[in-house]
Amino acid sequence: MSLSPTLHHDDILVVFDGPRRLLWSSPAPGTYAPAALWPDPVQVADVLDHLGAGGNVLVLLDQEDITIPLYADEAASIPPELRRSLTVTTDGVLTEVHLTALDWLPEHFRQRGLRFLRYTEQLLARRHDLLLPPLLVEAPGSEPANLRFARLRTPRPFDESHIGALGDWLFAGATATSKDPLPALEVSP
Repeated sequence: MSLSPTLHHDDILVVFDGPRRLLWSSPAPGTYAPAALWPDPVQVADVLDHLGAGGNVLVLLDQEDITIPLYADEAASIPPELRRSLTVTTDGVLTEVHLTALDWLPEHFRQRGLRFLRYTEQLLARRHDLLLPPLLVEAPGSEPANLRFARLRTPRPFDESHIGALGDWLFAGATATSKDPLPALEVSP
């Protein structure tokens, strides 16, 4: 039911810090149940060892407060030891599991990732998704250089409320400023 929270390619380890961290099992055909939370202490050590050995780590962020909706039967099947490590809320119909972004990283790396995440939130609030690339990546320069944070985003719906801002940017000669460094990619045939 769920995709792996990590991918490896050569010396690059990609970590998906979001809903993929909730690992699922299939106790019976056609049924799924939360089974574990990535990472456990051994998996954290593996990521940090990879980083310390010079391997590249790309952490793809989702949002700061991650909410995973569950059906009642899925929530009822959360093992007690997993339930103790999660924040779970319910309104009686829908149950939600709440995770905190980057809570598995050492604090100095976590704070760096959260600064990037908050910056992208501000950027998305200022500029319509249609004018941004699908991958926002932390600028190089932070140490260690082999740890980078990025955010894959899905565009918001394009509706009438966005036409004014889009038109102003496209037709009024608007240009990117130092506060808004990621303009849309403009190409010519």
